[in-house]
Amino acid sequence: MSYLNDLGLFVLRVSISATMILAHGLSKLLNPAPFIEGLAVKGYPVPAVLGYAAISAETLFPLLIILGLFTRVSALIAAGNMLVAGLVHHVVLGGDPFNVWERALLYMIVFLTILITGPGGWSVGRLFGGRP
Repeated sequence: MSYLNDLGLFVLRVSISATMILAHGLSKLLNPAPFIEGLAVKGYPVPAVLGYAAISAETLFPLLIILGLFTRVSALIAAGNMLVAGLVHHVVLGGDPFNVWERALLYMIVFLTILITGPGGWSVGRLFGGRP
């Protein structure tokens, strides 16, 4: 891979994952109760389990993506979370218009892109025997 491709993937990985953590995951991680209660109100089964899974998908897995560790698996989990957030939470259960759930769709598309491309050359995973 070229230097510019690696740089582009690094910028994409770090920017989208840091935005996910700061804008969505961190507040839920620091105070999960309102989020989990909201899931219960919407009728999700086992809201605590699903709530902590979503919080992990918005904090832990984006952190791994930033580092370039287990990037493809982490991107798959984050993209799946955004699929549920966009289609199930906002469309099916919420009946929200497109401008409400399009952000989840955009996150999902970027995480799917990272899943397909991998982390690029600038990753911690590369230091531990990943592809050159």
